[in-house]
Amino acid sequence: MRRRGVVLSLLALIVTAVSVPTAAAADGTKYVAMGSSFAAGPGIPSLQPGSPSVCARSDHNYPSVLAAQLGLALTDVSCSGATTANILDSGQAGLPPQIQAVTPDTRLVTATIGGNDVNYIGSLNTYSCQTSGRTGCGTVDQNAINATFGVLQSRLENVANAVRQRAPQAKMVFVEYLSIVPTAVACDGVPLTREQLAFEHSIALRLADSTRAAALSTGSTVVEVTPASRGHDACSATPWVEKYTVPSGRTPYHPNEAGMNAVARLVRTALTR
Repeated sequence: MRRRGVVLSLLALIVTAVSVPTAAAADGTKYVAMGSSFAAGPGIPSLQPGSPSVCARSDHNYPSVLAAQLGLALTDVSCSGATTANILDSGQAGLPPQIQAVTPDTRLVTATIGGNDVNYIGSLNTYSCQTSGRTGCGTVDQNAINATFGVLQSRLENVANAVRQRAPQAKMVFVEYLSIVPTAVACDGVPLTREQLAFEHSIALRLADSTRAAALSTGSTVVEVTPASRGHDACSATPWVEKYTVPSGRTPYHPNEAGMNAVARLVRTALTR
């Protein structure tokens, strides 16, 4: 009954939603956004006023868009480069762990997390650097990545359980990562061999599977962004993510404005089910 009440209150907000700045929703339902760069939105203008520069937190990331649409009081602690450990145990660059933003009055929590645990974007950048013929690219330890997948689900479950402990009435929502690369053949601006592409696609699938399993085991909601965004990868005609080769100021292999808007729509739809 408690979770049903939370859903009904969110539904009421959706029915009466208006596009207002997040700051104007100070009396709205408290919403905490946690996660890595796919929540923070590096490279998307403009930075959230007063936010730590190290996090590269955009005022047009999906938490900001969602909060504005639904009139939610947003506390955004997402931060580029974050891992599950940065949510639960140790913050980045002197910041507190993200979980500390969750308080008993929180009613909605979203988290896009786990990609950095398994070096998802890092390996994409390394492989693209290597295939481009650049130097100083580093290496990808596939064995270490595969080993981390063995514990990733439990790490994600720990995130959901920590939210429940701190905010028993909060609705916990895992938001998957956008699809980044196509499944078969790369394109100009996405320099990956077939073998590299296959490995990166496997990371995307296993990351989504781990997220769904963690959501199921903890009674959380999962927004299945990965399959929903296929056909909008970096090589598509309507990309929701950037290529490896990007204009100045943009971040390779990360969401663009269209991607963040799409994720916000997907989360909003999930909240109405």
